[in-house]
Amino acid sequence: MTDRAEVLVHGATGYTGRLVCEALKRRGVAFAVGGRSAEKLGTLAADLGGAEIQMTDIASADSLRTAVEGRRVVCACAGPFAEVGESMLSTCARAGVHYVDTTGEQQFVARVMRYRATAEASGACVVPAMAYEIALADWGAHLAAERCGGSPDAIDILYAVRGPGRAGASRGTKRSALLQIGSGQAQQYVDGALQKEALAAKVREFTLSTGKRLTAVSFPSPEAVVVPSHTGARAVRTYMPTPRGRARVMHWVGPAMPSLLRLAGGLAQRVISRAPEGPDAGGRHGSAFEVLIEARRGTSVHRVHVTGTDPYGLTAELQAYAAVKM
Repeated sequence: MTDRAEVLVHGATGYTGRLVCEALKRRGVAFAVGGRSAEKLGTLAADLGGAEIQMTDIASADSLRTAVEGRRVVCACAGPFAEVGESMLSTCARAGVHYVDTTGEQQFVARVMRYRATAEASGACVVPAMAYEIALADWGAHLAAERCGGSPDAIDILYAVRGPGRAGASRGTKRSALLQIGSGQAQQYVDGALQKEALAAKVREFTLSTGKRLTAVSFPSPEAVVVPSHTGARAVRTYMPTPRGRARVMHWVGPAMPSLLRLAGGLAQRVISRAPEGPDAGGRHGSAFEVLIEARRGTSVHRVHVTGTDPYGLTAELQAYAAVKM
């Protein structure tokens, strides 16, 4: 099947999947659009000026094998990954097809690590969380750890977004966050090991590159899984800005948050389903972000600031970059 496009965008009709397709098209990379809806895939392929269509049923091992046969790379954009992502990941790892995804789900990235031996045996390169969240912080953590001489006592990571897209997370991102926090399996890397830790267990202040100070609460993210292995850090936590009063409330309510979300899960899902698919182009390009990575070793503190705009657009560019490199 040598006439097939070497790149498959799995979950292409979703909000992020469409952006990944557009980023690949700008690079002149031939790709197939994959998913379960023939109607949506046909519309997307026409909007892109023509693209190979790959119908995929993630419940069928035969369908998945057919989808990746003859491919070099799969860009996986279908989530929540903890619910629907593992079948495509495992298929690629066994088939020797390179795999990259957009997940920000801690539990899923921890699960990915189980496929290391399988991927190495088949020759597949498996890179989860190649997105605005995680990839930038992972690289920044490596730099910050090097600057403090390696093996930091702790690495803290802050994600800050401002502008019209601040509250404009995609429906997929909201569903993933709801699933992750509601699972009650949130972890941070503490004292050299992954340990369960409630949302907002830690509250602290950060100073942005502009000099502005922000209060932030800890939240579960894949950095706790991926950063320690190449930095030697004894502790890794991620934070999000929260108004000081709300941060205190979240700190006290955090242990009960999974139970509260499970009780209100149906209502939350209905609210999400009525929300826009994601921020429009104006909201995306008007959203400025800063990822602050702070490494501490003894009394030495080293910081890396990564700034830019359009987190979702950047995720698409990172996916396309990874596909080309693979």
